[in-house]
Amino acid sequence: MKECPYGEKCYRKNPIHFGEFSHAHLDVIYEKGNGGGDYDIPDKYSSELIHTQLKLLEKVLPKPAAAKAKESSTAAVPETPKNAPSTSGTSSTSSSSSTSNSHASTSRDSSNLAKKQKLAERNIRDYIPVVVEKGGMAKKLERAAPYNMFLTAITDSKPTHQEPLSVTLQEILDESLGEIESSVQINFMVDIGWLLGHYYFAGILDKPLLVLYGDESPELLGIGKFKPQVTAIGVKMPTPFATSHTKMMLLGYADGSMRVVISTANLYEDDWHNRTQGLWISPLLPAMSEDADTAAGESLTGFRQDLMLYLVEYKISQLQPWIARIRKSDFSAINVFFVGSVPGGHREGSVRGHPWGHARLGSLLAKHAAPIEDRIPVVCQSSSIGSLGANVQAWIQQDFVNSLRKDSSPGGKLRQMPPFKMIYPSFNNVSGSHDGMIGGGCLPYGKNTNDKQPWLKGHLQQWKATDRHRSRAMPHIKSYTRYNLTDQSVYWFVLTSANLSKAAWGSFNKNSNLQPCLRIANYEAGVLFLPRFVTGEDTFPLGNNRDGVPAFPLPYDVPLTPYLPDDKPFLMDYLQG
Repeated sequence: MKECPYGEKCYRKNPIHFGEFSHAHLDVIYEKGNGGGDYDIPDKYSSELIHTQLKLLEKVLPKPAAAKAKESSTAAVPETPKNAPSTSGTSSTSSSSSTSNSHASTSRDSSNLAKKQKLAERNIRDYIPVVVEKGGMAKKLERAAPYNMFLTAITDSKPTHQEPLSVTLQEILDESLGEIESSVQINFMVDIGWLLGHYYFAGILDKPLLVLYGDESPELLGIGKFKPQVTAIGVKMPTPFATSHTKMMLLGYADGSMRVVISTANLYEDDWHNRTQGLWISPLLPAMSEDADTAAGESLTGFRQDLMLYLVEYKISQLQPWIARIRKSDFSAINVFFVGSVPGGHREGSVRGHPWGHARLGSLLAKHAAPIEDRIPVVCQSSSIGSLGANVQAWIQQDFVNSLRKDSSPGGKLRQMPPFKMIYPSFNNVSGSHDGMIGGGCLPYGKNTNDKQPWLKGHLQQWKATDRHRSRAMPHIKSYTRYNLTDQSVYWFVLTSANLSKAAWGSFNKNSNLQPCLRIANYEAGVLFLPRFVTGEDTFPLGNNRDGVPAFPLPYDVPLTPYLPDDKPFLMDYLQG
């Protein structure tokens, strides 16, 4: 069994994790205990956390069973239970230089498989911290109209478990939304064992699953041998610094319909535990008749066409049946725009204008956003920050805000650059989080980058989400918006996988002799909420309902809270000593 990468700093309270990873510090305490709840926990540890983790070990590795496993280390490897959410076995296929090494490896695999067999037979509540009663997701989605935007439930924030706009992964897979016959998961980080555990509890473990992933892992490389219904493909990137960062689900239902989910969460336990994540869930997209016109079924926002063009960019043959399915599905109920990024250099076209990145967002705002006063800030919020240049003008104003400030005002009027504000957790925000300093594990902004852009601090705002019960749940969500506190209005809102970086959004070349070319490194995907398409008005209500239109569900508190003079942004270096 692999050692947990967090070591003594591990805060997990999920039995699946303890079935997958060992913890030397817990093993020492556990061995000395009586297996019945009496443990001598050293003062340097949090007694409450360690005690909870030891209780989980008692469930996963009860003392008598552990003793028997030791005595029978030469026993044959048990078969993987047919329906168990297990991905084990990878290590036992590797060749060994000696019989004893091979035998030891087999014993370890045997032990791990046995544990997972026990896990499979237990109750869902032992493995998934927030469990909502099955069958209610369709009604929850109906009540979330017209925005269909949710935040993930936070394990240690009980009010979020009942919040109407909180959601769990099990709910997204809930049969009330449709009987899933096949699915696609496009994501950066995928813990395939954890994901298949969710598929197991949703009753769809045997259904075809296509996984496109960005971050390499040994479990994904060999998963097809042990779970033939799973096809896992690593997305090839043109440069070592580029990232396949999109988080998207395509869910196909038995009646021929489908659904699209755009998310900010990776597919592993931490991202669905105590981190604030955002998701947009499409309405049901029915299959069209075989003789339907090819132009039929498109949304007013052109979502279907933009999604297909985006998926084609992967150049992965296994996506072709899904692109064909999308083409024959009715997307007319979708009221948001698809805003994506794909690697490469991109120029403005005569039909679609700018196709990707911040330039695409700018072209949509220029066409459809209601006029906005220049004093209204562009508010950005993400879980990482790229290298933005020596001053605010270098990329933020010249490229990014220059696109995001656009609206449908007639040309000719001299416009001012709007203020730029960036929500990013401070050191104190993270240290006071549910998981303490480990809560900053989803915030990979480093000292080297921060030291090169000291000007940024003057634009930083703290993470506060009291209204949504998430001030202590560090944000892995990424969002961009403009709103007016005076008249309580939101002009537009973007939920996306894209952090505030040139790699994610693109950077224009500065060669005046060439047609502007937007250089993008990453794959990213998001949705743009524009009031004219969602509610038929110029703005969304902020804070309270307006004439029967629900307030837009911002993920954080407004007004924003600027950094104080002694505040500093949380840096990943703080976790490295």
